[in-house]
Amino acid sequence: MTGKDIDILHTWMQLPHIAPFWKLNVSRDRFAGYLDRTLNAENKRVFLVYVDDLPVAYLMAYSIFQDPVKDYYEAKSGDLGMHLLIGPREFLNKDDGLMLIRAMTAFLMKKYECGRIIGEPDVRNRIVIPILKRIGGERFGTITMPHKKAALMIGDRNRFYRYLLTKDVEFRKEPKLEDNTFWKAGAPCEKEPSN
Repeated sequence: MTGKDIDILHTWMQLPHIAPFWKLNVSRDRFAGYLDRTLNAENKRVFLVYVDDLPVAYLMAYSIFQDPVKDYYEAKSGDLGMHLLIGPREFLNKDDGLMLIRAMTAFLMKKYECGRIIGEPDVRNRIVIPILKRIGGERFGTITMPHKKAALMIGDRNRFYRYLLTKDVEFRKEPKLEDNTFWKAGAPCEKEPSN
């Protein structure tokens, strides 16, 4: 990831529609340290999402079995965790937000061949939660984590693809997800570790 990428993400973390949820509105040096740890974690993969060469979103896929969220629901083999944010405020609306979240979900489903995608957006998130429901995600209650009260969202692969079959999925602007090429081998969507 380049210094320019770090600057973009750091700027987004200061925005009023992101800072309360991500809590990473810290100095650039501190944020760069957080990002370095994230990029070097074996259980996480990070992507920047572009529309017409404009960076618009940040996507993180992570192993459920190496994350505390596994303690809040019955994790299954093939589950994949997802964090996302939409940077520029003008893309955070029901139309562009739907396009981006649908594209990110389809990308992760295809790339990692996961059965389910698990998310835990802050319960105050009035845009992402309805979009996740609209594309087939189900809310499995509210969970209280150390850093937030979250909606436990589970997106089943079959429900998502049924949704795609019933909707016009033509994009006004085709999102491009850049896969950083410096990742270690292994995918975050994995089988449950055996004891």
